Amino acid sequence: MRITLFLILTLLGQLLTAVSPACADVPPDCNLSPDTVAEIRLYLTAEDNVPFLDMWTAGELVCATIDIYYNDPEDAYLHDRVLTGAVVLMGMTGDSRAVPVLIDAIDTHPSQALYNLGNFPTVDALNALVANVRNEDDEARENAAEGLRRMQAPATGEVEDGWAEALDAALVEVGEWMIQEPVEDFRNYFLDAYANLENLQETAQTSAGTH
Repeated sequence: MRITLFLILTLLGQLLTAVSPACADVPPDCNLSPDTVAEIRLYLTAEDNVPFLDMWTAGELVCATIDIYYNDPEDAYLHDRVLTGAVVLMGMTGDSRAVPVLIDAIDTHPSQALYNLGNFPTVDALNALVANVRNEDDEARENAAEGLRRMQAPATGEVEDGWAEALDAALVEVGEWMIQEPVEDFRNYFLDAYANLENLQETAQTSAGTH
């Protein structure tokens, strides 16, 4: 009897472990109603959904798209389009809660995730972009360069610890790669990315000098 009960509890624990990680990466402060998530998901099924961005707050959009990215069933209506749209939309919100999800999404939607990581001047976003400058996939590598050349300086008071060091490492990696890049157009993107990183570094040094 004890053995049977132990087996039942073990199987139940395995089942819970199997199903619970789907929500593991949804931020705990995301408390949207299922109706709101469903409404935003429906909007993501449209091919042109940008005009409707102002229907929800940035917080609602980032929470909904994170939920959708991790939990949308594979057999759901227009699943692939919805997931791609979710990755792009969360990257447009400017909400930093999107960053770890976009980093996860490099594995599933590399081009969209890398391009949109350029919207977030954080250490994690910068490191993720730099880690992909040598990506063997041309489109992913191109969008890593795009993300780096588009990244802007953090707002005053929002500079993370380690930002200056991450910029130093990024300059070394991009500087080494841009002369090896085999695609000429991409090489130009990396040249622009390097120039932008230099500007970010100069801004960081200036900001540090004023404190």
